[in-house]
Amino acid sequence: MTIQEAYTAALRHHQAGRLPEAEQIYREILAVQPGHAEALHLLGVIAYQVGRYDEAVELIRQAIDQQPGGANAHNNLGNALKARGELDEAMAAYRQAIRLKPGNPEAHYNLGNALRDRGDLEGASAAYRQAGALRPDFAEAHCNLGNVLHTRGHPEEALAAYRRALALKPDLAEVYCNLGRVLWEQGQLEEAGVALRQAIALQPTIAEAHSNLGNVLKEQEHLEEALAAYRRALALKPDDAEVHNNLGNVLKDMGQMNEAVAACRRAIELKPDYIAADSNLIYMLHYHPAYDAGGIARELKRWERQHAAPLRAGLEPHGNDRAPERRLRIGYVSADFWTHASIFF
Repeated sequence: MTIQEAYTAALRHHQAGRLPEAEQIYREILAVQPGHAEALHLLGVIAYQVGRYDEAVELIRQAIDQQPGGANAHNNLGNALKARGELDEAMAAYRQAIRLKPGNPEAHYNLGNALRDRGDLEGASAAYRQAGALRPDFAEAHCNLGNVLHTRGHPEEALAAYRRALALKPDLAEVYCNLGRVLWEQGQLEEAGVALRQAIALQPTIAEAHSNLGNVLKEQEHLEEALAAYRRALALKPDDAEVHNNLGNVLKDMGQMNEAVAACRRAIELKPDYIAADSNLIYMLHYHPAYDAGGIARELKRWERQHAAPLRAGLEPHGNDRAPERRLRIGYVSADFWTHASIFF
C-alpha cells in the first residue's frame, strides 16, 4: 500500500468516526514519512476530538510548519487552543485561517465563538453573520447569532435568527429552548410554551427548557403545572439556585409556606449573594404563621448584614442640613400604591 492509499484509508476511517483505526494508520504514515503535513494535522484533530488538547496543539503546529498555507490546519489549531482556554491565541489562529481562505464559514463561526467568550459581542455578531452569509444553511451560526443578539438587548433580531436556524434545521432543541425564553421575556406566553414544549419533546434532558416552561406556566397561573416543570428542572440540575427560588415563589402562591421557605433557603445556600431569593424569603415570612415580628426582625437583620453592610464603604455622605430642629420631608416610593396591602399600610 502506498502512502497515498494509506492516507485515503485513514481518512475514510476518520470520516466514519472510527478514530482508533484512523489514528493507527496516520501514525504508520508518519513512521515512514515524518513530515507528512496532513497526517500530522489530522492526527492532531483526533487528539482534539478525544480531549488530548496539548498533543493536538503540538501536532497541528508541526503540520503548519510543514505546510504554512493550510487554512484548515490554522482553524483546527484555533479549536485546540480555545479548548485549552487560550482565547487570544485561538483568535489569532482563526484570523490566519480566514486570511488564507476568506470564504471558510467554519473559521468565521469559530472566531465568533471565541469573540463571544472574550466578551466582544459586537465582533461575535459580525463573525456569525459572515459565517451565515458564506453558508446560508449554517443553522448553528444563526442560533449563536440569536444568543448574542439576545444578550445585547435586541430581542426581535434574536427571534428572527432563531427562526431562521429552525427553518434550516427543525430538530435543534437548544434553539427551541432559546426561542421560548425570549418569547417568554417578550410576554408572548402561548408561543413561548409551544417552543419550550417542542424543545423538551426533542431533548427531554434540557433543564433550562423545563425551568423556562415553569416560568411561562406560572405567569399563566397554571401553578400545579409550573410546580411540576420546576421539579423536573431540578431533577436534571439540582444545584440551580434560580430554579429553587422560582419553585419557592410558586409554592408560596399555592399556600405551601413550609416548602416555599425551604426552597428559598436552598437557593440562598447554593448562592449566598442571591439577593432576589433572600428578599423573597423575607417576604414569605410575613405570611408564615410560625414567624412572629421578632423572628422576621432577626431575618431582616441577617439580610442587612449579608447584603447591605458590604455596600456601606461605597456610600457618599449626604450634604443635607442635619439640624435636629428642621422639618423632615419623607417620601414613599412603591410600585404598589393602588389596591394593594402597601397603600392600606
